[in-house]
Amino acid sequence: MTRRARLARLHQLAAMKRDHDLARLSRLSEARAQTAEKLQKLAQPVPLAEDPALFAARQAHLAWAMAQRRQLNLTLAQQTARMLNQRAHAARSFGRAEALAQLLRQGAQRDTHSP
Repeated sequence: MTRRARLARLHQLAAMKRDHDLARLSRLSEARAQTAEKLQKLAQPVPLAEDPALFAARQAHLAWAMAQRRQLNLTLAQQTARMLNQRAHAARSFGRAEALAQLLRQGAQRDTHSP
């Protein structure tokens, strides 16, 4: 196998890895956005109630919402950490694919410009 063929194969593999990492980053980012949206919906204020039964129901809802916000904040922090980790992986994969593409272009230029 020639040097150029090996570079072409490596570029194909690097491009597949880049695409995989970018797709995973996209999925993680979307999941994080959905969690943030749920958290935002829970943070919306509820008007005060005059009726005592409704007031008690809203108090129970506020207690439930507070527990949900705690859980969603924990989930959001974990998703953010995974997303930042994946962003580093995707950047590395992207850089590798770009470097190999540049090597292939340089090789193609040498082949067309050499006597």
